[in-house]
Amino acid sequence: MNYQIVIEGQTIPIPEEIGKDDEIVRKTLAPFYPDAANAMITRTEKDDVTTVNVVKRAGTKGNYAKALGSLQNCQGGENPAIALYREFQVDVWEELGPEELLALDGRIETALVEGAEQAAAVDNAKKRLAETRPVAAPAIVLGF
Repeated sequence: MNYQIVIEGQTIPIPEEIGKDDEIVRKTLAPFYPDAANAMITRTEKDDVTTVNVVKRAGTKGNYAKALGSLQNCQGGENPAIALYREFQVDVWEELGPEELLALDGRIETALVEGAEQAAAVDNAKKRLAETRPVAAPAIVLGF
């Protein structure tokens, strides 16, 4: 029986001792194709030739997992400056005296600082996602 491996569009003839065992195929390919260690292996037989198809499985690649993990671990919530703005949209100004308005100064300053920090974090997350390199899917998605 003759054996051949098909990986990344390349067909490679191999001896029977390697082709007959999936684990040996993985170990043989690993130095040249590191993703082959977790690849899906299928076999087809035709005309006394066994074709071992090696298809890499999707995994976390590049910065994508790191960027997405950072986003998932972020605290949610509305920007403090926007929340304070919404609170003040109500006609609260007419009900407050001068002392109370002055007391709000610290609260406004805190909301502005925290709002700027949150806006910078969102901008940083968008930048990291935009810089993440795309990765091809291991298979064609049905319907496309």
